[in-house]
Amino acid sequence: MTINGGVTTSIFNGDLSFKKKLNLLVVRRITDLTPPQIINVSLDMPNEIKLADYKFNIPGKIDVLLGVEIFYELLRPGQIYCGDSRLLLQNTVFGYVVSGSVGDEVRDNNIHCGLIRDSDLNTTLRYFGELESIGVKNENCSSEEDVSFEMFKQRVHFKNGRYEVELPWKIYSNELSDNFS
Repeated sequence: MTINGGVTTSIFNGDLSFKKKLNLLVVRRITDLTPPQIINVSLDMPNEIKLADYKFNIPGKIDVLLGVEIFYELLRPGQIYCGDSRLLLQNTVFGYVVSGSVGDEVRDNNIHCGLIRDSDLNTTLRYFGELESIGVKNENCSSEEDVSFEMFKQRVHFKNGRYEVELPWKIYSNELSDNFS
């Protein structure tokens, strides 16, 4: 999702009893039409209940997606369960919103797959992997410590509960001079 800019605006309800200044990000499209198809639902609710959106069951464009930083400010006391359905009316500053499950009536045959690609994130993860491998060398190095460690592994052995260590020098018989001259 590409962010095209930002805007500062105010949102308010119909009777102006709620007003809030918000900083919003501008994007080309927030999501597809929601709901994906018309939902045939009849609400068994009292007549004095004012819905925030009377066309909640008809697919429509999403204009604003509000985050959790304001979500709980929008809620008001009051929940109404709609008869035998699994729908719930939740009171908000804009009126009651409909939530819950409509069962098997809505079938979305689309398969959705999300991918977030961020070059900075990829670079960060690569650096993280490199940090995890500090001290682990894949290439053959011949530093003095590596040579010493290889010599140690070749000369120190654990046998029968004891360590056996070779003497640190060897005299090769072909290097010895003779005394016959």
